[in-house]
Amino acid sequence: MSGKHGSRQEPDDAVGGLSPALTEELLPDFIAEARERLERLEDLLLKTQSQSAVERPALLDEIKRELHTLKGNAGLMGFAALQADGHRLEDLVANLDPLQPEIEPLLIGLDQLRSATLRLNSTAATSQNPPATEPSAAEAKVGGVRIPFATLDALVNLLAEVVIVRNRLGEALAQTKSLRGGGGENRGRWREVDDAHERLDGTLDEFQEKVLRLRMVPLQSLFRQLVRIVHDTGLLEKKQVRLLVEGGETDLDKALLEVANDVLGHLVRNAVIHGIESPEERRRAGKDETGTVRIVAYATSREVCIDVEDDGRGVQGGALRAAAASSGQAVDPEADPLELLFLPGLSTRDHADVVAGRGMGLSAVKETVRRHGGTIQVAFAEGRGSLFRLRLPLSASIARALLVGADGEEYAVPLRAVLESLRLDPGALHEINGAGALRWRGRVIAALDLGCVFGTATDRRREGYAIVLEDAGQARALVVDRILGLKEIVVKGLDRLVASVPGVAGSTILGDGRAVLILDPASLCNMSPILELAP
Repeated sequence: MSGKHGSRQEPDDAVGGLSPALTEELLPDFIAEARERLERLEDLLLKTQSQSAVERPALLDEIKRELHTLKGNAGLMGFAALQADGHRLEDLVANLDPLQPEIEPLLIGLDQLRSATLRLNSTAATSQNPPATEPSAAEAKVGGVRIPFATLDALVNLLAEVVIVRNRLGEALAQTKSLRGGGGENRGRWREVDDAHERLDGTLDEFQEKVLRLRMVPLQSLFRQLVRIVHDTGLLEKKQVRLLVEGGETDLDKALLEVANDVLGHLVRNAVIHGIESPEERRRAGKDETGTVRIVAYATSREVCIDVEDDGRGVQGGALRAAAASSGQAVDPEADPLELLFLPGLSTRDHADVVAGRGMGLSAVKETVRRHGGTIQVAFAEGRGSLFRLRLPLSASIARALLVGADGEEYAVPLRAVLESLRLDPGALHEINGAGALRWRGRVIAALDLGCVFGTATDRRREGYAIVLEDAGQARALVVDRILGLKEIVVKGLDRLVASVPGVAGSTILGDGRAVLILDPASLCNMSPILELAP
């Protein structure tokens, strides 16, 4: 077992070789390492199915080594039951047929070992009575040191407060410019204050980047779980499915990892259940009997994108419309199938089971993603497959925003969604069939008056500024009175009672202590330019 006491491995019959005090001291390291080995074993077992018979013996030898080390470490710690379970799995591996390995009993055994490890962790946490906000189970390896995620979260919260204070200091200094007159001594002191503020600004930017980097987790840790989900779901559905992943080294804020975990878990299940056809159907369509689900992750300067693509049947518009009709929902016969996909309670499956069928999944997925500042897009080719593109912000806690004003109120617009800001020329705004419109770069886009959206104005303004937003390929012009500049803001959630306000994603606190709303670009881009004036 690796750790501060070095690497040791005991013979199979060695149980309880450590003193109780040392066992307690080494327990967190044992649990963390056991988890890593169990993940590694699961990866190796799933890989055996895609390897040739010539390559499998080497994989099986590696599985045996991992199990032997895990078993030896359990014996060293005095966990006889874990040691016995590891020994039983070793026997199962030894009896595997390299030509047709039956890995299901081994996967079940690994799940049992994982559950036993979780119970050990729960017991350790109870005996040590840690604070409820700092579970020892959530740890990250950073530079060879294991740091509880709760500690990183606390550090990020402190950083957020420092950013607020930094913004407040900047505003206070800006307001004192008129007081900086006087003799050379005064000017010199003010210059020192300005220089110190600039240095503080630069240092905090670097500090913020490094702290947020600590909380970034490679998506590879999430992709490992998806391999198992695809395998288990394919087994239940009697389908042959392979999972291909790219971009596992892409980092995501740990605070968003749980969101990505839930969303991607649903999307890959959805791909296997509804997208990939049965082997017989694929043969009739001239396809390989084994379907493919492909996940590609990459980061841009504004967000992290994760594509989930399958080579299945694609979105079935007719089946969706029939399901909508049978559910009693009023649906336009010519409605875009992509809009029907996200209707709550709609499912093309005629029965509910342990993996699918109640029709709440994609609706809940879309709402979860939207609540965390992300978007989800869909494309498909009938008979050839579907693509779901998940977009999430780089950070869940700190973001750059454009501050705007309308009717004396201020709002923060996430910069990742802003294409352009411009002063409105006379006659730039038009009305087409009761909807506001703006001619922009050779095209006409819908225009929303921000005051009308939030009820602070009754008539659309004809002058001011337009902020051009884009979400999921859809553009909207947001008409405001003023543009107040760029700010780094601390993102705070809304109370559950007001969390569903259209057009609002959260709130933030400015440097002078005022709270302002953070706008939701996805909601605004989908808002009707006619309904903004509805009573």
